[in-house]
Amino acid sequence: MNASQPLTSRRGFLTALFPDPYKSSSKTGLTTVAELRQQTDAVLWAVAGDTPDNIFVAGDDGVVFHFDGHHWQPEDLGSKLNVHSLCISGDRVFSVGWLGRICVREEGRWRPLQGGQNDSSTVNLPLFEIEAAPDGSLWAVGDYGRVTRYSGEQWLELDCGHAANLRAVLPLADGRVLAAGLGGIVLELRGGQWREIKTNTGCPIVSMACLNEDTVIAVGGEYSTQTNGFLGRIFLYSEGIWSAVDIDYPLPRLRRVRREGTNILITGDGGTAFRWTESGVSLLATRLRYDLHDVISFSSGEALICGDNGTVLQETPHGEQSEPAIDDHTARWLTISNGETNKTLRAIWAIDDKHIIAAGDSGTVLHYCDEEITVHQIPGNQRIHALWGSSPRNIYAVCDAAAILHFDGTQWNEAHRGGVDTALLAITGFGPHDIFAVGDSGYALRYDGLMWRQIETGIKQELYGLWGQDSQHLLAVGGGGVILRWNGERWKSFGAGTEQDLYGVHGSSLNKLFIAGLGGTLIRFEDNTWHREFSGVRSDLHALVSSEGVFYAVGSNGSVLRNADGIWEPEHSDCDNTLQAVAATPSAVYAVGSGGVVLKRQT
Repeated sequence: MNASQPLTSRRGFLTALFPDPYKSSSKTGLTTVAELRQQTDAVLWAVAGDTPDNIFVAGDDGVVFHFDGHHWQPEDLGSKLNVHSLCISGDRVFSVGWLGRICVREEGRWRPLQGGQNDSSTVNLPLFEIEAAPDGSLWAVGDYGRVTRYSGEQWLELDCGHAANLRAVLPLADGRVLAAGLGGIVLELRGGQWREIKTNTGCPIVSMACLNEDTVIAVGGEYSTQTNGFLGRIFLYSEGIWSAVDIDYPLPRLRRVRREGTNILITGDGGTAFRWTESGVSLLATRLRYDLHDVISFSSGEALICGDNGTVLQETPHGEQSEPAIDDHTARWLTISNGETNKTLRAIWAIDDKHIIAAGDSGTVLHYCDEEITVHQIPGNQRIHALWGSSPRNIYAVCDAAAILHFDGTQWNEAHRGGVDTALLAITGFGPHDIFAVGDSGYALRYDGLMWRQIETGIKQELYGLWGQDSQHLLAVGGGGVILRWNGERWKSFGAGTEQDLYGVHGSSLNKLFIAGLGGTLIRFEDNTWHREFSGVRSDLHALVSSEGVFYAVGSNGSVLRNADGIWEPEHSDCDNTLQAVAATPSAVYAVGSGGVVLKRQT
């Protein structure tokens, strides 16, 4: 695939190769393959295909999927070891991966060939890439300088004379073989002898492709202390000289470069995907921000890309509508707080489109009104966990020790003294005289307009989240995956297929709701069935909200997810604070959290 016929006009191609893709007026959309996304959230490291109706993707935990032109179907690799690379050779498909596991697919079935044992022998050293040579042989490389070649009958281990961790291999049309890896190492096999090429870089080189018979392009990425992040690098190898391409714009870490006909395709971190041709550069735009690890395309020109969290993207044919790409300049969350408090804000309530109220530790209450923030302290300095109100003059806050506070538009007063060492963690209501609150140890209260009364739940787990459509239909979620349903008379416990702690619940109707929790847990209820969602994050998700049919989830490490059409996608919050609560108005979404941070997103 990489060793195809030379590109014409080499000098002209290289001149046009490296303009800033983000400034290009040429953009092609990418569409998520939803059928695959609903089947796996594994990291997909590899994609291979010889025709549009014979495509394979593979990745962590030995997941393999095959596309037959109609549907994506899972296949049994016979191994749970991670697959790092795929290669099609005739009627067979080869995979290489962790612990040196090599598998082959023949007549529709996978079987192991070697490796996969947890010992120090050479055949069990990890392999990271496999490529086919023009003579039909296969080459694979991996850790500790491992190079192995398949002649059609057996795999032979070769001594490259180096112990570097290799990540890329490229057989050339003239019989030479290049191997590259960490620390900027590049080795060349010529005439049966290996030699090291001087690269003058310490950047890991993770992928290579032929531009023509005497020029190779390579990509990678290295950490920059100046930017406190990874920067992508592009290299050229021509006439025996290895050189870095001098580009004047930042690129994220690059993962893969592929030559397909007259196209050079490059993918990388954060949803990066470009196509360079002799006529210029084209951005392959996606709203996803997952790292993209591999790419292929066919004679029709459309690319297929795989990456983190079960992501497979296909290029939209010309004339068809693609998913809108995220515009970082208009879709970004903005920090609107400016150090007014350093206390953790755990609760938020939208009074109206121009006024929100947030509260949290040490009795801190923050008002955001007409784009100004003021901070107040309630008497007693109680920790506030949640807020709910029926009007600007009727807002309740639930606190530690089962205390409940009331705000009448002017001042806060105690509305209920619990008398127990139990925190109330969530509150919701359906008018000034019908309010529910839940908290630690399964504790629950209901307000009828006269007094707060305890309601037995029958459980002892913490209840962190509460949502309802009306006073006859409520859900409370909590520790160990517990879910309680209120039917107007009593609470009933049931499960949704998880034992993870559940922190937030929100719905747009009784038949469309989401639950969020520990370690990126997201569960959807729709069509009378619970469905496990793929969040794409490992951060704890603490709260949910919806606005005009669009759902948002927030959590630790500044995590923000948005679901507009059935797929959860990350958004940049530009902070690493733990986000504890989220609220929406008709024109904006707000999130609050640790360090007194307040974020705003225009909808």
